[in-house]
Amino acid sequence: RRRQELVDYLQVFNSPTDYQLFNPETGEQGRPANLLLWEYNSGALLDVTGGHNSKVTFSMIAQEQPVSVALAQKFEQSEMMNFSIHSLPLEEQALFKGLLLIPIGVLMVVFLRVMVGIKTSGTFMPVLIAVAFIQTQLITGLVGFLLIVGTGLVIRSYLSRLNLLLVARISAIIIMVISMIGLFSALAFKLGLTSGVKITFFPMIILSWTIERMSILWEEEGSKEVFRQGGGSLLVAVIAYLAMDNELIRHLTFNFLGLQLVLMATVLVMGNYTGYKLSELKRFKPLVDEMKSGVTPGKDK
Repeated sequence: RRRQELVDYLQVFNSPTDYQLFNPETGEQGRPANLLLWEYNSGALLDVTGGHNSKVTFSMIAQEQPVSVALAQKFEQSEMMNFSIHSLPLEEQALFKGLLLIPIGVLMVVFLRVMVGIKTSGTFMPVLIAVAFIQTQLITGLVGFLLIVGTGLVIRSYLSRLNLLLVARISAIIIMVISMIGLFSALAFKLGLTSGVKITFFPMIILSWTIERMSILWEEEGSKEVFRQGGGSLLVAVIAYLAMDNELIRHLTFNFLGLQLVLMATVLVMGNYTGYKLSELKRFKPLVDEMKSGVTPGKDK
């Protein structure tokens, strides 16, 4: 939570050790579960002399720390020797919480492409889309992605008639993508869909290249291959999102940095795999059926 302000509560004492909290605006009694009591007096939080329009805000982040880290912070004599991520400011800690999830998405992409054999548009584009889904939520992100890419393909088909150079064409697509994101965000806000405003988190350059690649693929391979790779990209992005959005995985990746080496080792092991992919089993299904029926492969029945 960022830019949070203090909220006044009324404290009523029944005895020196017994008191109750009341929300003076709603009259609700009791202490909410997400309430942090900052101070127990009615004095000023900030005294300013010669200043105007002063304001104090707070940033907070919820996290669980290993016992070793908590003890090291408590008894650390020199701050210069503390190289833990937990020693960073809250803004940077929140940033690293997101960055340390990207290897999880990369692991999903490697597994689904190398072991399963799912085709995607771009190598790691699904990971970036999954990161955007974390910000926008899954349903909103899927709808926004389909709207932007679908509209972009229509505009790209018109640009192909102008015989533009590649750099100019990509630049025009980037401008169109930004315009579409702004238009969809404004429309979603007017309709009361506040979550739709978050589609601005989509990586615009990646979306532009995705539209360009799919348009070329449509011209060279046909619509079937476009839907195959586009659907594969969305499937991989959704699976990566589900893995990255897991609360346990968030906790482990942030508090145990050594897991990044485990992820790297897993990727290296899968990178040496040169066998058949799971999707290729469909190619051998007729052969297996013939062998089960007692027909020699390659001969007429």
